[in-house]
Amino acid sequence: MRARLERNTWLAFVALLLLASGTKDPAIFFGVLLGGLLGWANYRWLDASTRMLLNSIGASAGVSRRAIVLFSLRALVIWGAIGLVFWSQTVHVLALVAGFCAFVLAVMIEVGYRIGLVLLGREG
Repeated sequence: MRARLERNTWLAFVALLLLASGTKDPAIFFGVLLGGLLGWANYRWLDASTRMLLNSIGASAGVSRRAIVLFSLRALVIWGAIGLVFWSQTVHVLALVAGFCAFVLAVMIEVGYRIGLVLLGREG
């Protein structure tokens, strides 16, 4: 399922880029592009830091400081970058949010697919 989510994220991202390119506004296109790249970085970093956090809990019955620092640093870097772009007004903010949410769109696609399978009786 993880591979399907990653594939669907890229498909959603490409679809959003195609829609943004149809506007012929560079601020919208680059907003979606930057948002999508930041969203992907956030997903990958969140995945790695969450695994590290959970592994440290399982290994030592406590949370390692390194895992907490990496988990927190992710939020600071990603949201700091979004804040900087928002402050600089170089791209369209809603386009940035749309690109950042490509993963959310991929999750919605996967949920719809799973519900469809259940309704058709192919997965239970």
